[in-house]
Parts: sequence; C-alpha cells; structure tokens
Amino acid sequence: MSEQNIIATLELSDHEIRLAVGQFFNKRLSILKVERVVYGGILGQSIQDPQGLSEALRKACDHVSKTLGTPLQRVVLALPSVSMHRFNQKITVETSGVLTVGDVQRGLKQAIRTPLPEHLEIINVIINKTTVNGVSMRRLPLDEACSSFTLDVDLLCADKELVYEYASVVEKAGLEIQDVSLDHYAIGKEASLFERSIDRVQILIKIERQSTSLSLFAKGKLMSTEVLPVGSGSLVAALADKHHLPVAVADRLLHHNVRLGLPKYPKTPIYSWAADDKNYTLTEHDVAQIIDPALDLWLQQIHKTISPILNEHHPDLVLAGDSADINGLAVMLSTQLGCPTTVVVSETLGLRQAALSTVAGLFYVMKDQIPVKELQASLDMDLFSAKIKASLRQPNPEDTLGNKFKTLFTK
Repeated sequence: MSEQNIIATLELSDHEIRLAVGQFFNKRLSILKVERVVYGGILGQSIQDPQGLSEALRKACDHVSKTLGTPLQRVVLALPSVSMHRFNQKITVETSGVLTVGDVQRGLKQAIRTPLPEHLEIINVIINKTTVNGVSMRRLPLDEACSSFTLDVDLLCADKELVYEYASVVEKAGLEIQDVSLDHYAIGKEASLFERSIDRVQILIKIERQSTSLSLFAKGKLMSTEVLPVGSGSLVAALADKHHLPVAVADRLLHHNVRLGLPKYPKTPIYSWAADDKNYTLTEHDVAQIIDPALDLWLQQIHKTISPILNEHHPDLVLAGDSADINGLAVMLSTQLGCPTTVVVSETLGLRQAALSTVAGLFYVMKDQIPVKELQASLDMDLFSAKIKASLRQPNPEDTLGNKFKTLFTK
C-alpha cells in the first residue's frame, strides 16, 4: 500500500455508524470525509438488526462516494474488544544473511499457525519487539546483517461469532473488508498508549452509550480488556424519564449543556419547554440532581473494576469514545480515582472528537503494516485522480468573487 492511497475506516458503535476517509501525504494524515449516521441496531456489542444496519451503512457510503466522486469499495473495520484474548509467541526465523521483509512475513505466518481455541479468531498480529544479534528493538531492523532473529508477537483474538456478525453487515452493504482491528488497539495507536505504557501503566476507558470498556496497557502491550454493561445512556435515560423528555433532547443536554463535578451548580435555566399548557425549565442544578444516583453508581463500577490496578500501580487514565468529552467527566474521574486523566482527541483536522478516536487510530494501524503487507486502496485511485484532474480543468462559472457576494443577498 502506498502512503498516498486513500483508506476508509469504519466503526459500528452501539448507537451510530462512524466512517472516515483519508490518506497519508508527506507523512501527515489528511481527512477527506467523515460520515456519522445515528442508528440503533446494536444492543451492547451484539447486532440485533443486521439488515437495517447494512442499509444505514450503505447510505453512509453513498454520501461519501458522492462527495469523492468515486464509489467506496472497501473499508478497514473496527471490532469491539469485548471478548479479547491475547496470546504471546516468540518466533525465531533463519535468514540468508540479511533480515528482509520476506523473513518477517515467514515469521508472522508461523505465529498465525499457533493452535487456538475454536471459538476465537485472530484479529491483530502485533510485533512487540525484534531481537537481532542480541539486541531487542521495537522497530523492524530491515536490512540488518544477521543469521537469525526472534520476533516477540502478540495475537489479539476475538469471539468468532461476533466477528462474523460485524463482517456480515459490512458485506451486505456491498463493501469488501480490507482489514480488521480491535477498537482498543486502534485507540492505543492514536493515543500512543503503547509507547506511554513502557514507563507507566495506562488504563483506557472507552465510554459509549450502552457500555464502558476498559483496557490495560503495560510494558508496551495491550494486556487485557473488560466491558461494563453500562454507559452514558443510563444518565440520559434518568433525565429523559424524570421529565418525559425526548431521548435526543436529554442526550443533547448531557453532552453539550451540563458541566459535571462542579462544587455548586448554577440554577439558571439551560432548557425550557411547554407541555399541557404549562411551561417548564431545567437548570444545571436540576440536571445534576437527577443524574447523580446513576452517575455515582457508574463511577463506582469503574472504580471497582480497576481497583486492583490502582492498589499496585499509579496508572494514567485515558478516556475515549462518544461520551468521553462530557464536560467535567475527566476531572471528576481524576478526583475520585486519584489518577491523572486525559481525553483522546486526535490532532488531525476532521477527527478532533473523542467519538472518532477509533476510526482515527485505524489509519495508523494500517500505516504500521506498510513495510510487511501489501494493501489496496479503499477506492479506485486512478478513477479518483481522473475526477480530480477533470474538476481542475473545468472551472465553475459561478465560483467568482462577484457571484459569491451576490449569494449573500439572495433569499
């Protein structure tokens, strides 16, 4: 895969489809299109409405294809880390005197042939370290003179039925699956958690509407993952049920109008509505009181899950996912758990939201594979280039400064 090839990355979360299209140019990631489609066809991590989800994905792809002028053919798919298992292998490979890409590929093929439980499918094959001439390094020392080398490889696996569920939805939408990756592995690449965990343990907390998934990163590796069947949706439901609000309204109030963790909440109105010939208002103080029991229970579950790690280490907490950037949530977690807490937000324009941390990380998962794996672009690059050249040769007659001014005054 050339770095200039366009890649499409996809995540099917528990309440929306997230699709991003981008390419690496001059070693920097540029995003061409991001598409987010709200759809509730997933319960927890299990797909309940595969047909409806496929149709929604097809519509998202049509929007992207219309923007790019070229049909989207294949995607890199993120899979939930709910059933992750890790198997470590040490593979020694003989060379003909110099370490080549072919030698690395033979080592990886040998690792993949490791016998595994029948219910598991290999998702990510990770080279943690390469030992050459007695020296271990995290980068691949291609063209190094040696008679043999040893690969330290992690096989990250997921439940086979779950993998096929998600793959089936994508294929029914008329797309090929270019590659797959666990979502927490992708976020780890985006947030540099593998490098950061060499010196200090990192705990990734991905917060979605229906679930909260936690992963442990230590010694440069993704060690384990656990999923709690509760997410920010419990706070939205508490708010919606109390005042019979539409879920969309309650969701917007929680994610955009409320600040958590304040010592004293203001009583100025943040939302008003009318029902049964009566006027109602909600303040930040009201919202905080309504969601406090559900919020406290949720935070207690997180604390209980990671307490063994807190007792032995002094980890950093890293938040990702759709609800990670709720105002004040990171500060509240940091205060209650006594750990430095940050939110994963990509530095790439177009992906600067915590909800997009998975699709952002998938680009770097693919980039890491360039030295050892030939990968296709997600669309026809020749056709895309021809469309771009054609558009440059045909200037829009309306695209003039005078016409732009005229549009300011037209109704």
